[in-house]
Amino acid sequence: MGHSGIIENIGSFNGPSAGAAKYDVLTALLVMASQGEAVEARLALRLSLLITARFNWRKGVFAVGQKELARMWGVTERTVKREMAELRARGWIEVAVPAARGRVAEHRIMFETVLGETMPYWKAVGPDFAARLTGAPEPEGQGGNVVPLRREAPVMPEAGLWGSVAASLRAQDPAIYDAWFAQLIFVDVADGVLTLLAPTRFLADYVGTHFKGRILAAALAEDRSVRDVKVSAFERGH
Repeated sequence: MGHSGIIENIGSFNGPSAGAAKYDVLTALLVMASQGEAVEARLALRLSLLITARFNWRKGVFAVGQKELARMWGVTERTVKREMAELRARGWIEVAVPAARGRVAEHRIMFETVLGETMPYWKAVGPDFAARLTGAPEPEGQGGNVVPLRREAPVMPEAGLWGSVAASLRAQDPAIYDAWFAQLIFVDVADGVLTLLAPTRFLADYVGTHFKGRILAAALAEDRSVRDVKVSAFERGH
């Protein structure tokens, strides 16, 4: 149940910002471990320990035997086998190199899927967290070079899902909200898709390209059934 294309900076584990990216992954997992439901919280905590102790960031894999995992997690090898199967079933990890005689299997961690699953809990970390993970552009005056579309004080939407999401987005960054989100109109939520309407094609395309992840993270914090965000342009004559 990943969110393909939503999280923009998950590939930065080997560059100048690698340290911050790794820290953010662990933060996302640990806030899920603190606030999530029993099964996902347990898996998030165990994966966090595995990442900290045994994940090879250079190769992008971990290779740990069941006996070592059992000792690390404080469980039986039978439980390890069951937990690893659950991690694979959820798409959090996948086999990179199958086990062979005298060698344990290598697994890669599917960070986009993992981070997508943690999205409902990002709000608890702080207003900067979702913005950093989704790679949203900086607001005007902090290095951005795109001119905002409006400057007057916006009228906040009425109560409801979009009202709560809008309030959260504005609390995170008033400048970004006023420039890009204030003109969006709520259409509906159907089959897990939050649909919004923009007054121009440019605004719809820009928000969909640069801010989709931020909107989705805020929506998931309010309603965990939301799986995607669609931003369309208003068509004249309709």
